[in-house]
Amino acid sequence: MQLKSALKGTALLLWLACSLFFVCILLLPMRGIAAELAGQWFWQTEEGAAAGEPWRPFDFPQNPPVESDTQQVWLKTNLPQDMPRDASLLIQSRDQAFEVWLGDSCIYTYGEMRPAFMSYGQRWHIVSIPDGSGGRELRIHAYSASDATLGYFGQIWLDGNVEQVLRIFRQDVPYLMNIPLAVFMLVMMMIYATSPAAPKRLYNSFIAFITVFIIWMICATNSKQYVLDAPLFWRFSMQMSEYLLPLLANIVIFQVVDRSYKKMVRWTVLIYAVLLFITVGAEFLGFNGMSRGRVLLYTFLPLLEMAALYAIARSAHQGNMYARAVSVPLLFMAGAGTLDGISLYRHWYVVDGYLLPYTTLSLCVFVAFIMRHQIKRERMLMNREAGLKQEVSQAIEKATMDNLTKCYNRNKLEIVLATEILQHKNEEEPFSVIMLDIDFFKTVNDTYGHEVGDEVLAGFAEVIRHNIKKKDVLVRWGGEEFIILFRHCTGEEAMMIAERLRQKVESTPLYDGKIRITCSLGVASWHGADDSETQLLKRVDDALYMAKRTGRNRVCREPKSNLHWFKNLYSDEESE
Repeated sequence: MQLKSALKGTALLLWLACSLFFVCILLLPMRGIAAELAGQWFWQTEEGAAAGEPWRPFDFPQNPPVESDTQQVWLKTNLPQDMPRDASLLIQSRDQAFEVWLGDSCIYTYGEMRPAFMSYGQRWHIVSIPDGSGGRELRIHAYSASDATLGYFGQIWLDGNVEQVLRIFRQDVPYLMNIPLAVFMLVMMMIYATSPAAPKRLYNSFIAFITVFIIWMICATNSKQYVLDAPLFWRFSMQMSEYLLPLLANIVIFQVVDRSYKKMVRWTVLIYAVLLFITVGAEFLGFNGMSRGRVLLYTFLPLLEMAALYAIARSAHQGNMYARAVSVPLLFMAGAGTLDGISLYRHWYVVDGYLLPYTTLSLCVFVAFIMRHQIKRERMLMNREAGLKQEVSQAIEKATMDNLTKCYNRNKLEIVLATEILQHKNEEEPFSVIMLDIDFFKTVNDTYGHEVGDEVLAGFAEVIRHNIKKKDVLVRWGGEEFIILFRHCTGEEAMMIAERLRQKVESTPLYDGKIRITCSLGVASWHGADDSETQLLKRVDDALYMAKRTGRNRVCREPKSNLHWFKNLYSDEESE
């Protein structure tokens, strides 16, 4: 959780810093007499120019009304009389080569006036105008394999060189402000996608969509050209992103809508996928498929997204909260994408730049919802996990506890002994064990009955428990026998503890003070690397047996210090 918070804070600060930087650029004053060349424009085909046909007017900045098979066109206008200092033209080109003529002199050339593989890409150009050119005739000779882009340059700006560079960055402000926000959302989604509780398919689909959206915004900027001047690469990346964005958006929608509407959304995904496959194939075959396919893309876009919106609306009506959240970015982004297509590719009207980046904030609605839902889900799972851990702990405790005496049973002793042996394998006497046995317990059962005997056992265990530390492990070994494991305890210390316990048991009446008992105790300690669990338990059992054979109600230690008693004990057994 601390890592998530740190990443959130870092990403948010980055976005705020970038936003402040670009706002400052936006507020910088523009100098000069910036003018858009939007006066009277004329056009003429290549064949018409060769035949001396008259020039025909058209509504600039829209492209001239050429025939579908036309590939070259001439445009002309007059420069204003008052020219700025160090005057230049800022021209945006898409998929076309062109020449700029001033009078009879060609002052700028981009590309060759003939077909090129994957066309000529997208690029901006700053064309310097010679001094004293005010009022002269400006002509542009353009070539394109597509009539949709032939002769279309959008707005052409006339200004000083420095102001033109500043204008390039100023036009990028909407994109560059929204890129950090999109990156912030991408980072958040990638963080939450690592959670075991995350719906992986939905999150991965949305991460892919956000990634492509960021790539598209980078391609839409003008300043990218200062980083990498590769028009074909940027053109291909941008057009590929345009086809992928609605495809990935509908994959996200497919993950969200109810089962009964998935078939409808599946068809929209299929149509986008087929269109992408056909246009990319045509592009690599040299038919300029990605540019020509935009007509189909922006024709199908509003129709297919209306179908997706219907599926979302029906799902939201039935209580699908994910569908309600995704409907907001769908409305804004599908609407903005359609308007961008109409403006920039069908040229029904002209705007400066794209509308789609301004819809980035609408994605925050969906991201905020899924993050909130994820947090609630994680809390629910954490509570469930805590409950399961408690249940497991209780089950383990039941499996290792003796119900009658509330002591541990043999299972617990095996676990604790294994741990102690692993920690102190090469040490001698890092821990010791005491085995206790109630003297003449059978007489108690025969005299008072087994129910009283059970109470005596429980009372005996309670006396022992109150006179040892919490870290010491008290185990019912079987019947009336008990074992205590003392961590970090030498044999001498264990002998003193055992004697104190023997005295405490002898002096404490049980069963409402009616019964007094005694106990015998055996003590053994760990001997190091050559010792084992079996040998340790054998030695403590022998020590207890020795205590019982030598008079009971006493403490005996393992043969290490009482070897002569053991010899006598075993010799007696053999004589018997």
